[in-house]
Amino acid sequence: MHYSSLVLISVLLCTACSESATEKQAGEPSSAVNQQSASKAAGQDIGKPKAISIPEASRPYITVAEIRPQSFAATVQAPSRVEFRAKALSTAGAVVSGRVGKINVQVGDTVKAGTPLAVLESSEAAQMRSDVSRTRAELQRSQDRAKRQENMLKSGVGLEIERSEANFQLEEDKADYERSLQAARLLGEGTDQTVVLRAPIEGVVLRVDTSIGTAVQAGTVLFELGEPGALWIVADIFENDLPLIEKGAKVELHITTLPKPVAGHVAALSAAMQADLRRGAVYIDLDDHNLPIKPGMYAKSMIEAAGPKRIVLPTTAVLIKDKKQFVVYVETQDGLFEPRNVTIGQAHDGFVPVLEGLVGGERVVVSGALLLDSEASMLL
Repeated sequence: MHYSSLVLISVLLCTACSESATEKQAGEPSSAVNQQSASKAAGQDIGKPKAISIPEASRPYITVAEIRPQSFAATVQAPSRVEFRAKALSTAGAVVSGRVGKINVQVGDTVKAGTPLAVLESSEAAQMRSDVSRTRAELQRSQDRAKRQENMLKSGVGLEIERSEANFQLEEDKADYERSLQAARLLGEGTDQTVVLRAPIEGVVLRVDTSIGTAVQAGTVLFELGEPGALWIVADIFENDLPLIEKGAKVELHITTLPKPVAGHVAALSAAMQADLRRGAVYIDLDDHNLPIKPGMYAKSMIEAAGPKRIVLPTTAVLIKDKKQFVVYVETQDGLFEPRNVTIGQAHDGFVPVLEGLVGGERVVVSGALLLDSEASMLL
C-alpha cells in the first residue's frame, strides 16, 4: 500500500511538469520573433540607409543648406594628344603579290599626289598585262568573224545559226577584254612585271612598312601618309565629366613644344567609350592651323564646361568611399540625416557639380559631413 502511493505521486508530478512546459511555450514567443517585432517597432528597414542623429551638443559643428540648381561655369582638364583627322590619313599598298625592287621616299618626306613611292616587281602583273593583249586579239577576231557572217547572210550564202554563234562569241570576248582591262588599270603605269606605287594624296610620309627585296602579298599596306595641316587635338575625358562638355565650347590648350597656350574649340564628341578606362574622346579644332605641331605631341586641354543649371555643392559636402563612391548627407527630418550616393563632375574653385542623386529643395550637409560619417560608422 505504501509503495502504490509513491508511484501515484510520481505520476502526478510528471504530468504537472509537462503541462507547465506546454503553457510556457504557448505563452512566450521565441527570441527570433521578439527580435523581428522589436525591429518593426523601431521602424527599421534593412533595404534603406539608416537615419543618423547626433547629440545636441554636436549640432553647431554641422551646417545644412537647401540646394537649388544654379549656373556652374567650370573648366574640365584632360590629358590630350595631337592627331591627324580621319579624312587626312591615307595608305598605299601592293595591289598584287610581288617583291619590292625600289623605295623612293622615307619617313618625314613631303610628297605630292601621284609621287612614285616604290617599285614592285610582280609576275602576276606581267600575267595581267599579257591577258589584256590576249583578250584584245581574241575580241578583234570575234568582231571580224561576226562581220563576215553578217555579210554572208545578206548575200544569201550564210546561215542564221552561224551568225548567232558568231555574235554570242563576240559578246563573251567583249566581257573578257573588259575584265582584263579593269584589272590592269589597278596596276597603274608600268610595263611587263613592273608596278609603280604612287602617293594617293599630298602629304607627309608617316610610316614605311617595307624594305628593298621584301616579298609582299596583295593588299599589304606599305606606306601611310597624312596631310600636315589637317590636325586636331584629341582629349580623353572621364565619363562623369562628359555631360559637362558641349560642342563649340572654348578650349585653352597647353602643348608641350609651344611657349604659351593656344586657343581652340570643341568640334565633336565621340559616341563610344574606352571600356577599360571609362573615358570618351573629345575632338578639338585649333583656331590657328599654322602652328608648328606634329602628330603624337602631348598636350593638356582646359575645356570650358558652362552647361545648363545644376546642383552645385562645396567640395566639403562630398565624401569619397572606396575611392570610387561619392556620398553626401541629406537632412530628411529635423536632426535626422541620411547618406545618399551621388554622381559628380570635376571640381572647380572649391565647388563641384552634382550630375545625379539630388534634386532642388533638399537640405544637404555642406560642412561637418565627416562628423555624421563617423556616427554612421559606429552604427555598423
